[in-house]
Amino acid sequence: MRNIIAVSGRPGTGKTTLFRKIIDDSFVKVEPVKSLPCLYSEKLDLYIIGKYEDGELFAGTDRLSMSIQPTAVEFVNSTKSNILFEGDRLTNGKFYDFLLTQENCNVEFIVLSAENSTLESRYSDRGSSQSDKFLKGRDTKISNILSNLDYMDYIKEFKNESLSDQQILLDYIIGKLKI
Repeated sequence: MRNIIAVSGRPGTGKTTLFRKIIDDSFVKVEPVKSLPCLYSEKLDLYIIGKYEDGELFAGTDRLSMSIQPTAVEFVNSTKSNILFEGDRLTNGKFYDFLLTQENCNVEFIVLSAENSTLESRYSDRGSSQSDKFLKGRDTKISNILSNLDYMDYIKEFKNESLSDQQILLDYIIGKLKI
């Protein structure tokens, strides 16, 4: 049975940093369907959706077209492999609802959080210039996911404040993918 794991959270909660820790030399760049860049690990039979170039501040699905969702739907329907993604482009109710229709599939929505002081420090460290309006929009998106009764059984929340928190997350995600 395949696993589909969606990781979301406010900007600065460590989604991209977490994924960069998962990505190792076993991953290769692929485009399983036109215009959908992924990384693939045969070892884990895992596709990570998105772009993760070295030196890019924002990665994952945030680097994809705003209109990527229909392509992602096509891809999910065409593969039996594990799928992992993070970022804003696919974090929405319509795509999450679609994921829950997949048969013979474990679906999980991981939501990361961090204290406001930690987020502010991370924004400063990386030179982030995202507007308050943008950040409030992301807060609303995450709140909508957390309050959706249809998702309650599929959501797992994690604090991501420290390296030890990050290790717990890594162990959890890798453990889920090796089932």
